Amino acid sequence: MGLLDSLVASAKRFQAELLPIGYERRHIKWVFDIDVVTGSVERNASGYKRNDLTRPAPKAPGDRTSGNASPTLCVDDASYVLGIPNPDKKDSSASEREHSEFLRLHRIAGRYVRHSALGKAMDILQNIPSEQLAGIEPKDPTAFRLDRKVWLFDLPEYQCFWSRYLEKRLGAAKAVCALCGEMKPALRIVPFRVRLFGQNVPIISINTKEQPAFGSQGKDQLANATACYSCLANANQVLQHLLLLERNDDTGENKSSGRHAVVLARDQRQALGNEIAVFWTKILMERQAQDGEQIRFEDLARVPIEEFDNIPEDAPPVKAGQARDLLGAPFAPGTDVSTLPTNQFYLAVLSPNKSRLVVREWLETDIEPVRESIKRYLDAVQIVHPDGRGVWWPPLPAMLEALRAYTSTRQKGKEGPRVPALGPDVVRRLIRCIYTGTPPPDALLTRALGCFRVPDPPTEDREQRERQLLRRMAMAAAMKLVLTYQENGKEQRAMEQLETEHDTVSSYKRQAPYNCGRLLAILEAAQRGPYGKGVNTTLVDRFYGAASTAPATVFANLINMATKAYLPRLRKEGKELFRVRSRENAVNINDLMTEACDAINAAGGFPPPLKPHQQAEFALGFYHQRAELNSPKRQSKSVSTDKTGTTGGQP
Repeated sequence: MGLLDSLVASAKRFQAELLPIGYERRHIKWVFDIDVVTGSVERNASGYKRNDLTRPAPKAPGDRTSGNASPTLCVDDASYVLGIPNPDKKDSSASEREHSEFLRLHRIAGRYVRHSALGKAMDILQNIPSEQLAGIEPKDPTAFRLDRKVWLFDLPEYQCFWSRYLEKRLGAAKAVCALCGEMKPALRIVPFRVRLFGQNVPIISINTKEQPAFGSQGKDQLANATACYSCLANANQVLQHLLLLERNDDTGENKSSGRHAVVLARDQRQALGNEIAVFWTKILMERQAQDGEQIRFEDLARVPIEEFDNIPEDAPPVKAGQARDLLGAPFAPGTDVSTLPTNQFYLAVLSPNKSRLVVREWLETDIEPVRESIKRYLDAVQIVHPDGRGVWWPPLPAMLEALRAYTSTRQKGKEGPRVPALGPDVVRRLIRCIYTGTPPPDALLTRALGCFRVPDPPTEDREQRERQLLRRMAMAAAMKLVLTYQENGKEQRAMEQLETEHDTVSSYKRQAPYNCGRLLAILEAAQRGPYGKGVNTTLVDRFYGAASTAPATVFANLINMATKAYLPRLRKEGKELFRVRSRENAVNINDLMTEACDAINAAGGFPPPLKPHQQAEFALGFYHQRAELNSPKRQSKSVSTDKTGTTGGQP
């Protein structure tokens, strides 16, 4: 099955949440109440403002043009409903034709549903006194009601009529529908569009010479897709429902995620740079949490790709712990999800284009492998925060943003990417890694290595500093993902931070590149001093590129500088003791250097030029050791020290 097939197959699940076929939410400005018994008609005194009266109502047919009058059931422009002329149109008789077609449509509807009162209402509507039309513009959305309370478009029989009417009006000769397989009128005009990143995008359009049936966009009425109206209408309604994003209560703007969708990338310059992931299950799967909340499988699916709303200053995000609990829980009482083989998980990555909906990726798979793949991905990508406040995973959008090497600037709000975003193929392979268990792309490692070498400028702005730390975390997580994805769970857990219970089985932590990275972080700490201030350009800013690619060429010089300049100064000032996050007591900086050098010697000494995967080991060693020498604010107050000196550490 493809995207359209899956949307049609899922319509039954979302039926209660969808609008009727051929409907959309419409603003109504003017309402005329018609009493067919007395023949009276009244309108609201002043037009309803936008959002004052918005209802699900029939939307205009797709064949409406300036020269083709195509009315809408019960609600339309005032030129259709009331015959109010439009002075902007050269043809003065256009409003008469529109009004005539509107009356004709409703007389047909009255006969179809056997509602004689509708014909009488049209007679009344046709003879409304001119004084009741004052102040109404030809484009004003206008509707009518019967008996002051009955919206005809709310009645099932009128909804059925509207669907049948559109099927006949927009269809051509009968053909086998490519989606449902039934013999139905094939659409000669495809009117369906979805709202995506501010654009109204056609749901179906394939502009290729090999498939001319999709390429004409309705201009060639004999060469459109062999799909029926109801199937494409259902697919359009389901997709539009899935694309709904949550709203920010404070600003009223859309957030970056919804129940079934998460924005992966935004690009203000080109539409194709925008990407959104849409996901759902064919059959609803949910369980009840301890607090009584109903949790759906989609809540699990968006865990790796949804941004965290709030990250505390001294602890991991609350959602990170909740997600781990969610991964281990079944979705039916006493039954594991693997016992539901008939269900399917669907995921599409979409981008907008003026002429078509671009499907970047399409997944269709069983449920249980998705959960296992997500668990494996999170184990491989989660890593300690740069200041040691906890271990969690950067969401996929944050990782994609971090790998654009943001410009170095001291000015608040002036940050911006200086390299292009990763290509859609990398994003596609990352999505497959998350949900199907395929290995991550090596291009991710190459980009992460390049971005990690770019130093962050010092800043006094807390928000900017926090963004820098999270980007640094995402870069390290990307390298860890590529490096450890094929390894066992213990190796993945060992590479989350410097000291873990799985270090004895870790092969990476015994290698020279990893410990060379550790040593560089220790030398930087010695240069900065215990308080991490007063140094504008550190040895990391100057030598990280050379040290991470050819350690043997630079470390002798770096160690010589440390032993002759940095360490004697610390000894003279009595500041050789540094806070280390995983240890109870402060540690002498000389002991840290000795530990790292001994590990390098045990691995064979400083290595020759490093390959990309070894450079990633170096970067992770450097990152882990830096996090050990940093402490979140609440932890830094509880670290003890001995009586031989003051504690050190970087802020």
